[in-house]
Amino acid sequence: MQVECLNQLITPSRCGGAVVALLLLGTTGAGAQATPASADSAGKTRSDPVATLALWSDDVWLALLDRDGSYFGRLAEQGTFQRFNPLMDHEYELDVSTGLFTGSEDARWAPTRNGLRAAGASISHPLLLTVADWRHDLGIAGRVVLVPRFFRHHSLSTRRDYLSVGVEWRGIAGPHSALRGGLGVHAFKASGDLELALAHRRPAGRNGLTAELRLALLDAFTNTVFDLARGDPGQSPTHFHYRALPRAARLDLEWAFPTARVELHGGISSRSRVLVTFPVTGDTSFTQAEDVRYAGLLVEVTPSPRGALAVYATTARAATERRMESASPRDFDLLEETSSVGVRGRLRLARSLTVELDGRLVWRPERRVLGSGETIRHADREVFVQAVLVRRLTTGWLGRLGIAHLDRRAGILAPELQAANTRDLMEFGYRFRSGFEVAFGVRWDLDGAGTFDGGHLRLATTW
Repeated sequence: MQVECLNQLITPSRCGGAVVALLLLGTTGAGAQATPASADSAGKTRSDPVATLALWSDDVWLALLDRDGSYFGRLAEQGTFQRFNPLMDHEYELDVSTGLFTGSEDARWAPTRNGLRAAGASISHPLLLTVADWRHDLGIAGRVVLVPRFFRHHSLSTRRDYLSVGVEWRGIAGPHSALRGGLGVHAFKASGDLELALAHRRPAGRNGLTAELRLALLDAFTNTVFDLARGDPGQSPTHFHYRALPRAARLDLEWAFPTARVELHGGISSRSRVLVTFPVTGDTSFTQAEDVRYAGLLVEVTPSPRGALAVYATTARAATERRMESASPRDFDLLEETSSVGVRGRLRLARSLTVELDGRLVWRPERRVLGSGETIRHADREVFVQAVLVRRLTTGWLGRLGIAHLDRRAGILAPELQAANTRDLMEFGYRFRSGFEVAFGVRWDLDGAGTFDGGHLRLATTW
């Protein structure tokens, strides 16, 4: 069977039956252990969550904190989210949706305090999507804990390598509370951010509320750095000075019940206004104002360990206004939004075999008013659906076999992204007793002759 599959690389459908057979046989294989369900405080069994918005909230928050990590840079005319890149092709969003971590994997990872996961997915001959997330809590003394975090995300919208270091004091207002102060570590001093967070975390496997409120002072050292640099302006080609340092707040809530979960996430920043000058080159200075706000709601029901269904809605909005020193055609007002509604479900067919279904609708409107008075409006709508057969064990062979379809109606900013694409997904992996798991996958184009459409690799572990 393995030789036949290798000989038929351009016709993956011939191996589909064999892959399904392997998955089914694996549910009773020797030494295989099914993924266990967790028990809540009432003694009822609850399966792992099927979806989360916690990592989506992290991504939007980092787009606000780490403007240096934007693909075109923090002063690019593409704005805060930088959703359109000439290097993107009509399959880019399908690569992002099928080559990285799944919704279930995100949901399992979200509460992790100590672990590492990483993924890479091919998007063209020379380019990879890469993500990595490292978390480790290290006791300092008593209830005081060092909380370093590193997040890497390289795509066609971000080039992010973000390290934050925090110190957390646990039990400050009760056994499940914590107060944390953190610093975003940047090579560019002026981009350093300060965060203060107050959290309440319910014990693992229990019902109740988990809540975290974060307050951030963005670019906290900018004015100090450039005040000191006035004596030698050549140390930096670009100088920044805020009228008032920007601030931001973020709230993440999760309520867990015996057969349901509710997540609510939101964030907002103050309207910042920064003067940008170029003392070395003498380029025209300008003032740039920015603000970001976002919100997301997810409701998940788990009527039995065999099935779970989650529905969600998200929206993120960023406004950028640039005014040159004197009125200029280079002035602009930009409003960019990304909103989505979606559903994600899981049905357990056997001890270690499930079917996972995804569907979502995404809008990416944008409005840009130029200094000349011209207004450019972009309308962008995307539909994504996916069905995947999943074999997952606590120890043993892992596998996924599925089909995904994306239909995008792009607007005037990126008409080349408009297309309908369908692909097949195959993945094999192994989970060790230590908890380390690794998986390799291939994607096949079903719109033409069933040709190879990219590969991906994922790994994850906790400790």
